Amino acid sequence: MAGKDVIEVSVAHGKDPYRVVEEALDGLERDPNLGFVFFSPDHVDDIEDAVSGLPDGCRTVGCSTAGELTPEGYTSGSVVVALLSSPYLSVETHSVRFEREETDHARELGRRLMVDAMASLRKPGPCVDLTFNAMLRSIVSGKPVKTLPYFAIELVEGLAPAIDYYMDGINDVVRKYKFLEVFGGAAGDDLRLERTYVMKDGELQPEWSAVVAFGITSLKIGGYLDHGFDVVEEDVLFVTEAVPEERRIVSFDGEPAAEAYAEMVGEDPENLDDSVFMWNPLGWEITTGQVVVREPAFVDEDGSMVFHSRPPRYGGFVRLRPTEENMYETAKRVTEVAMRNAEIEDPDEVALVLVFDCAHRDCDAQYEAIREVVGDDVPIVGFKTYGEHGQLRCGTVCHCNQTIQVVVLGNSTVSQAV
Repeated sequence: MAGKDVIEVSVAHGKDPYRVVEEALDGLERDPNLGFVFFSPDHVDDIEDAVSGLPDGCRTVGCSTAGELTPEGYTSGSVVVALLSSPYLSVETHSVRFEREETDHARELGRRLMVDAMASLRKPGPCVDLTFNAMLRSIVSGKPVKTLPYFAIELVEGLAPAIDYYMDGINDVVRKYKFLEVFGGAAGDDLRLERTYVMKDGELQPEWSAVVAFGITSLKIGGYLDHGFDVVEEDVLFVTEAVPEERRIVSFDGEPAAEAYAEMVGEDPENLDDSVFMWNPLGWEITTGQVVVREPAFVDEDGSMVFHSRPPRYGGFVRLRPTEENMYETAKRVTEVAMRNAEIEDPDEVALVLVFDCAHRDCDAQYEAIREVVGDDVPIVGFKTYGEHGQLRCGTVCHCNQTIQVVVLGNSTVSQAV
């Protein structure tokens, strides 16, 4: 089961948000039931009015960005709209707001966002029957089929407090229900670090909010994220004091964190800034052997270092080396794995590619790497984030740094997998 009867996708982008929305609508024969809106902070004043032109039945989520990814490549200062219409896709949206900076509050918000969105999803349509029948046929044939029908596209303001703990709450739900895949990221503001925005159903949400499009689908869907940086094995630092709830490392190897880090990378502590951090991030090996990135954000007056995501209280870090070559190869590999996770072998079976790419991965050639895998005709959309949200190989959902996440949505249903 494939083709326009299964899913229609229309993508438009440009500097005029009204024209972008109109062009995206014109590309569909049916009304959309799901939309993604990624916009430069330059368009905050007019994006709500522009998106108000979408039909009432179209659930939308979106956010401000640190750069947009369009079907033609990376850009900035623009608006990107992707509209989907499919009877095999049922979606509801939900939002929460951080009212306090406490970690327990943030964790509860993550749980509430997922559970309340799940509870609001009352009309699954034919999705459940198709997926259930595919499961039965796979049991009879002995050929396994991927059947995780629930998905969540989650977006949070990138400057909201305690995002790591909010993601812990989302992870609590994923670990409990096990049939849910989470994709998404943290909104940006072109590295101004002033105010980020998230949108739900055409309305910008209050400051410090998070939104989710929670859906059930019998369409093939899969994603993957990774950094792919080279490991500099001889450059190791051990955490001797940290305050994870503040994303702060006080000392490495008994020395002030900034001094130890500066010595390792060959810089004067006074010169430590983004230009050093983004090309010398640290890697933390978690229990499964996967190395996750922890990039410094700034040095505090006391010589401690604050990171873009929560560091461990104790443990070892290794220096990582990003290069344009390993970022290109990683984007290609992540796309290939996302397709395998969706059980899609032929690029002609891909309806849409969503990309959540860190603002500090300075490699626009990643777009070409994704194109190399999916071909010239598949629409690619996404944005530069202040953190990427997805599942590690061990299944844990977390707030990542300097990774790229690719999500592939197919134009056929899981009934074709067996």
